[in-house]
Amino acid sequence: MLSIFVIPVQAQTTSEFGYQLHPGKLLENTEATLQIFITSNDIMVPKQIDGLKVVSSDNEIIQIIRIEEGNDKFTKNVIIKAKESGIASIALAATGFSSKEISLEVFTNNNNPTKMLMKVTPSEFPVDGPRFGFIVVELATTGGLPAITSEEVMINLDTPNKDVINIKESELVISGGEYYAITEFEILDYGDAIIFAETGNMKKISSIVKVLEPITPLQLQLYVHPENYISFSGSEGYAIVQLLDGDGLPVFAEEDIHLEIGVENPDVSINTSNKFEEVMIEEKNLVIKKGSYSTFTKFSPRPNLGEFTSSFEETYKMFISAENILTNGATFTVIHDEIGSLEGKGPSVTETLPFLTTGKQEIIAVTYYETEIEVSRQTGGSTQGTTNRELVSVTVPVKAQEDHKIIFSSSELDSVNPIDPLMKKGESAIIVFGDTGTVVPEDPVSFYITDNEGVKTATGDPIGPLEEDLELIIESLVPVVLAEKEFPVLGYLNEGAGEEETSTSTSDEEGEVDPRLGVSYFIEDGVLSFSANELINADSITIKRNQPFAEFNLVSKVGTTDLSYQMGGFEGISSITSHTTDPTTIYLSFQKNILANSKTLATVQALDSVGNPVYAKKDIKINLVSNNETILKVPEKLLIKEGDYFSTFEIDTVNEGTIELALLSEDFTLSKYDINVIDISPVVTLEFLGGLNWNERIESKISITIPEVTTALGGFNVEWDIVGGEILTTEQVTSSEGIAKANILANDKDKVSVSVTVSGNGLSSTTISKTANILNMPVMEEISEEEPDWSGLPIDNTLLVMIIIPVAILTGLFFLKRMDKLDIITEKIPIGDKIEEVKERISDIRNR
Repeated sequence: MLSIFVIPVQAQTTSEFGYQLHPGKLLENTEATLQIFITSNDIMVPKQIDGLKVVSSDNEIIQIIRIEEGNDKFTKNVIIKAKESGIASIALAATGFSSKEISLEVFTNNNNPTKMLMKVTPSEFPVDGPRFGFIVVELATTGGLPAITSEEVMINLDTPNKDVINIKESELVISGGEYYAITEFEILDYGDAIIFAETGNMKKISSIVKVLEPITPLQLQLYVHPENYISFSGSEGYAIVQLLDGDGLPVFAEEDIHLEIGVENPDVSINTSNKFEEVMIEEKNLVIKKGSYSTFTKFSPRPNLGEFTSSFEETYKMFISAENILTNGATFTVIHDEIGSLEGKGPSVTETLPFLTTGKQEIIAVTYYETEIEVSRQTGGSTQGTTNRELVSVTVPVKAQEDHKIIFSSSELDSVNPIDPLMKKGESAIIVFGDTGTVVPEDPVSFYITDNEGVKTATGDPIGPLEEDLELIIESLVPVVLAEKEFPVLGYLNEGAGEEETSTSTSDEEGEVDPRLGVSYFIEDGVLSFSANELINADSITIKRNQPFAEFNLVSKVGTTDLSYQMGGFEGISSITSHTTDPTTIYLSFQKNILANSKTLATVQALDSVGNPVYAKKDIKINLVSNNETILKVPEKLLIKEGDYFSTFEIDTVNEGTIELALLSEDFTLSKYDINVIDISPVVTLEFLGGLNWNERIESKISITIPEVTTALGGFNVEWDIVGGEILTTEQVTSSEGIAKANILANDKDKVSVSVTVSGNGLSSTTISKTANILNMPVMEEISEEEPDWSGLPIDNTLLVMIIIPVAILTGLFFLKRMDKLDIITEKIPIGDKIEEVKERISDIRNR
């Protein structure tokens, strides 16, 4: 066997279906074309599909109409009917193929409201953030676009979690000519709440709001200042109660907390009357109001308390009584030395308390006057009429001689600005309030208190967000914005975890979000302004410190834009997309890789702003511009007629390469697509099969493969050019295995040359040639004879020639007869007739 080169024929594998839908997105009650072809490695294989079977999983959504042959002979066009909106699977099967399911969606073209959308903002609330939010219900088309209602629509809002939130309006009205309505909800308690919206024959929808729960257990903490009293002076103190979380930090009450303050008697009182009060409390029953975290009252030991005990001093325990919550009490000391009241201008002592930076007035400390003195106390009996006594140092309160304002200042005024307390004449203690900010500083807060001894320092304990952890958020309140129509926008500050902060974990298995992180109050007065924007023109908004939200309206043109905003030290960008039910985009459906030298379908169609197919409301004229017409050719102009939503055209590919196809149309943004044209040339191998002997049949075989694909190729056109042998049979088209054969008879030439050109199926033609030497050619010997003398015979020259012929070529005829060639030659040359004539002449001579 002789060959020029050998490339093994690629093993045939199971073919795979590829497809392209025209148009790419379907509208109900329309016909479309599902183009089916063979694919391998994302490349269309130029091979016919025989016996294609196509079925739909739901004929009510997509119906198979018929199957047609494509113009290129290796595609099948399945004509389908999109009947109603929904999703159906199209199953493909054919002998030699892996079956395939294609999921197709059918869209509804409906500019009228068919469903509701709902958005809850914020959707999550921290424990110390604003206690109300917003609910917006919007009308939309089946495709999810905002839809204006022509008549009033009543929306019913409800929640089963009425202990968590309270919806301000349970019946929400969307007026005719509008597409949304808005209301508020109030936070009542911790937990999750689901909100339902329902109307008419539209599908019921819901949304969830989360109210983060503080770290548990919650507890009531009692602070008593000052801690030292004289029973005979009538000095007063303060009992302050705070609601704290499990970490010991103040937290807002989600409901009124009722509590009672009492005092335990350290020993059995001499006076056993149950009406006897050793400590007089100004208000025993206190309430921590919802949205607050503290309350307080005054108290004073009974002025003659020392008369009812023999002890020089006693420690009293003040306690809190409350239902379903932990409580922590405090102690104070009362001395019973008969000292009387001490008066003066100090010195002062300041005890700070933890406080939240709420932007409101909060209790930040208690300042009181007290001093240390020595008193003489009896230590036992008398000796020789003398009482035994000892000097003891005790701390006792000091009453103000006159009204006295205490100068109280802060190192961090943005966090807290103390209000100078006024100690009135006869008082010994006063609560200090401060105007708090809404953030805490990175450095500790110091309080500077000026009294009769000079300036003293105390450390404040503010609790709140760091300014660097806050970000300014601007977001639309409606789920989907309708272009050219006002829509509500919300601005607020949001506290996120800092780089070094970690989320708080309340269980060993799962970490949870820090309940103090989330929406926060504005920390300062400011002006919210917006940068120039081509789609949105926004005016500046004035914002006040401690304002929870900034609510305002905007109008946007169709499209997506980044709206830049800034306020004070905050800035940000909000991405806003506005939609319309009008066509906004021209979309092209085409095959991923197109074969060179072929024709294929492509489709342009109109889409709305969310990418759903939509009918043209007027003629849409489209200009098609290719940046390289030597690669492919397309029509210069297309038209999507009013009432249609697509137009199909043919792409004619010429050469290999990638081009950019631009679609231009008035009132539409430019659409550009990169189209890849590939030229996959077949690899052809040529072989001679057989012994290559003279006078024997030689088989010439070509095999076709394409390295880029994994399936064998049939249907190629084969042109044979054979020289040096007799052509017996040839196959003009390759088989399904990519093979074609020719049978040749080696005869009178010592070489046989075969040239084969393979073409068709949209691929470039390939030519291969091969020459084979013929073996065992016969050797022809020459026979020399003297010319006989025919002069004595009565014959003419013609007869002489006839006689010579059998003698001279007898040997040749013998060999021709052996090779079965004699009959062939005699058919072409009438030598047989001459031989018969010679025989008759010789017979006549003999007879004479």
